[in-house]
Amino acid sequence: IRPGLYAVTADSKAPAAVLEGRVLDERGAPIAGALVRLAPIQAHDWTDDQGRFAIGAVPEGAYDLHVEAAGFQDADRDDVEVAGGAPHLELRLASAGTELAEVVVSTSRYALDRFGGLGSVRIGGDVLAAQPGPGEDAVRSLARLPGMAQGGLTAQANIRGGESGELLTLLDGYPLREVFHLPGYHDVFGMLDPTLIGNAEVYTGGFPVRYGNRMAGVFDLHTIEATDEPRSALGLSVFNAMARSGGEIERAGVDWLAIGRAGTLKPFVQAFARDAGSPSYGDVYARLGYGDASKIRLTANFLWSRDELTIARQAEGESAKIESLSRYLWLRADRAWENGFEAALLFGQSSIDGFRAGTIDNPGISSGSVDDRRNSEYVDWRGEIAWQVNPRNRIEAGIHWVEEDASYRYAASAAFSEPVAELFGRAPTLDRETNLRPGRNRIALYASHRWQVADPLVSEIGLRAEQTVTEGFDAENWLLDPRINLRWEFSPATSVRAHWGRFHQTDEVHELKVEDGLTQFPEAQRSDQFIVGIDHRLDDGIALRLEWYRKLQSDPRPHFENLLDPMSLVPEIAPDRIEVAPLAAEVRGAEISAVADGRMLNWWVGLAWSEAWDSLGGRRQARSWDQTWAVTAGFDWVHGSWRYGAVASTHRGWPTTQVGSDSLGPRNEDRFPTRATIDLRAEYRRPLAVGNLAVTFEVTNALNVGNACCQRLILEDDGAGGTSFTTQETDWLPTVPSIGVLWEF
Repeated sequence: IRPGLYAVTADSKAPAAVLEGRVLDERGAPIAGALVRLAPIQAHDWTDDQGRFAIGAVPEGAYDLHVEAAGFQDADRDDVEVAGGAPHLELRLASAGTELAEVVVSTSRYALDRFGGLGSVRIGGDVLAAQPGPGEDAVRSLARLPGMAQGGLTAQANIRGGESGELLTLLDGYPLREVFHLPGYHDVFGMLDPTLIGNAEVYTGGFPVRYGNRMAGVFDLHTIEATDEPRSALGLSVFNAMARSGGEIERAGVDWLAIGRAGTLKPFVQAFARDAGSPSYGDVYARLGYGDASKIRLTANFLWSRDELTIARQAEGESAKIESLSRYLWLRADRAWENGFEAALLFGQSSIDGFRAGTIDNPGISSGSVDDRRNSEYVDWRGEIAWQVNPRNRIEAGIHWVEEDASYRYAASAAFSEPVAELFGRAPTLDRETNLRPGRNRIALYASHRWQVADPLVSEIGLRAEQTVTEGFDAENWLLDPRINLRWEFSPATSVRAHWGRFHQTDEVHELKVEDGLTQFPEAQRSDQFIVGIDHRLDDGIALRLEWYRKLQSDPRPHFENLLDPMSLVPEIAPDRIEVAPLAAEVRGAEISAVADGRMLNWWVGLAWSEAWDSLGGRRQARSWDQTWAVTAGFDWVHGSWRYGAVASTHRGWPTTQVGSDSLGPRNEDRFPTRATIDLRAEYRRPLAVGNLAVTFEVTNALNVGNACCQRLILEDDGAGGTSFTTQETDWLPTVPSIGVLWEF
């Protein structure tokens, strides 16, 4: 086109051919489910049960061939001739030296890597960045996996019937205790840009003993390498302005990675949706690395996030100002020896600060104010080791220690009209003032043994022991969490997994519910989980997964919720605030998913059935996030310079409580209408003289149907000098369009 700029096009007149062959192991046995790929055109195929593959038709010529299969070393062959009449290839793969470490034993594990993956199948490129949704949000994208329930506004998720606070999020091994923007208002956006995440492991249950103090799931996120291309980027969208840079000084063994984002939503909100408030937010991540793990790898990591929001709900008479600040700083050292021994040491300090002031003035119903100021600090030490003793045995062990301190200064007052107080069975006034400085120390020890009992059978048995000491109180007893995982490979394409495990969760120091009157931490919760899963890969590469699970929870902590309106800006002084203190809880369900990875088109679909109950007053009540059934489907299609994506989901409406003219119905006996959403994304990308430019168009909640979330309480005159009640349904997030530009170079 011009000096330094070229266009590469396919020659439609060139002869085409099919490359056929087999992939075998060292003994000559066929390998099923191996990925065989031709470069540079990226045409590929998956091997069948006999190890056979057929790629094409592709233009005749010489290509580089790449083969990969779980448990085997990758193989490459250069200058492979593809032509009519060419002989069949026979490719043999050697067993991986760290085969046992890479065998997936755990149930409910979803691996998403740089090649794209969901479940046991890879689904294409940068899968997180290509997901449609508001705010360029990696965490929200992960929350679309089977078994997760998500509201229309929040980026938080309830995993398999658990509370939203039962998720553990790690970034390069360090715990992020607050990973959302606007945590004082429904955690609307995650603070991690998708282009920052290199790979992720997501557990929706049954996770190993190296993860602890959470009961429902794990997001284990790892950042990209500093030298990954493209190394730099500048972006601007309706939600964020972003800059990213990475690089290295090879001679010095130093590398760096940094990304910063500033929220740009404020002017759009002020112009088009004034009721949505005035949001301001930003985040920064930076990493400085030295050396490599074969000697010693040192990294210094920093993550910072800030939020401000001024918002009013005029119809409800509510207004609030919310601020938050999160800071994480951690150092990490990694070392790997040739004898299969690995070690990692982490030391970090983090802090979470929050401020919230709000009022409610709803004539005839309630009035009040809230002033909430809280600060928390954590110091973490983490030491972890792993040893591949021999090809059939692997041992992991570690110690986690954390020191926690917080300060709470909280004041609230409210008054409720007599009919409203009588309707909800509460006192006509509320006055609450708390000034606390709690401190806690926690220590955890764990060890696990992974054993290849026989060629098709792998087991992992682990034990985690944890103790929490709260200042001014006696030390709690040691909590013991045994966990067992089994994986039986019936054939190269089919495997069965089973898990039984115990999980404890103790509130961290920033989680004390002072806004609801608690001044002491509740006892640790316990969950016993049993999971059975089947994975099967079809000959065409489609991966199928079926899982059944049951969770029995004893000693659940009391939780607080609003019967009618969970969108309240000052929920703790709203008249419909209640305490739910179950004696026990149970969740059971089943999930089935299918994922397909094609050359240009990737798609996935998941179906989930579940029931989540609390045991209250001798009867079972559905949890407020119980959705019974849910279906999620999506696709990612590359067509020339365009890339199209869509995610559609629907689920049964969440439980709610019916309001009669003068009384409340049974809690959670009614339901909102079925919820259905479609998020759409279209990206146009073209090369430039330097780098490439991508323009993205997105629509979140394109249909805007079945969007009800809440009930607004309305007080009416009954015509006889008294009062009666009615309600009006209100909605979640409306349809939100977005446009963005990204320059990578």
